[in-house]
Amino acid sequence: MRPTLRPDRPGSVLAVAALLVLISSTAFVVGCSSTAGPEEEEDGYTRRTSPANLVAKLVESYEAMDADAFVDCLSDTFEFWLNPNDLNDPGAPLPQFWNLSEESAIAGNMLGTGSDVESISLTLTLLGNPVEIPTPGGGESSWQCVYSTDLWVYLPNNLIFWANAAERFTISVDPDATSPSGGTLWEIVKWEDIDDPARGENTTWGVIKALWR
Repeated sequence: MRPTLRPDRPGSVLAVAALLVLISSTAFVVGCSSTAGPEEEEDGYTRRTSPANLVAKLVESYEAMDADAFVDCLSDTFEFWLNPNDLNDPGAPLPQFWNLSEESAIAGNMLGTGSDVESISLTLTLLGNPVEIPTPGGGESSWQCVYSTDLWVYLPNNLIFWANAAERFTISVDPDATSPSGGTLWEIVKWEDIDDPARGENTTWGVIKALWR
């Protein structure tokens, strides 16, 4: 599906919206909410010390249009899988998925210096309870969680792209980095665009990203 254009969005939201990552109190055994403090902050962003904090940093960095901080949330083996419904447009063919290298390039084009994007507003709302994925042989489990998306991308001349589908993240321990105290950090290994039937006709985040491929 092509990106939804919303020129009728009230002007008051053209400023970057305040962060809203709504996570239930039982969301993650390893960290129920993002917290503030020296151990929980890094370069002005929430540190990735729990899955919840990881998602908070992803939202913060996307709204700040900081491509490097956004990519820091992603694994070296990261894959972004598009919704199969978005692969059927012969006028704009897309791959089934892309890897970290392509995601980084898209982020640089969309969020980096010289981008035509003026501002971004992003809300992710947790849907249901995350699913624990035990690690074979023991060790810290991974988590799979689904978020409802409300993404607004503002461009010149009152052009607005809006995404309202859902995202499924697979979140694992970052094997290559720790917090200053040696604590665990988390990263997104797999990101999938999926439908959100509760919101009617969906436009996906991936289709908007693909405009900057």
